[in-house]
Amino acid sequence: MEEQDVHFRHILLYYFRKGKNASQAHKKLCAVYGSEALKERQCQNWFARFRSGDFSLKNARRSGRPVEVDETHIKRPLSS
Repeated sequence: MEEQDVHFRHILLYYFRKGKNASQAHKKLCAVYGSEALKERQCQNWFARFRSGDFSLKNARRSGRPVEVDETHIKRPLSS
């Protein structure tokens, strides 16, 4: 999924640089990808990032519990 999301973001950046707005870019995505395309709100969020000067196509770091777990920290107390 991440690879496809980055692909969509490249397309959004292309339309942003062509002077299109988020709604126009969303319509173009939907015309080609249908229900697999990003939601319009997601397109708006990416366009806002581009307008702020952030052209990175990766997800921003999120706070909270990490997705990955170090199993050795879990297994050690159980085996004691």
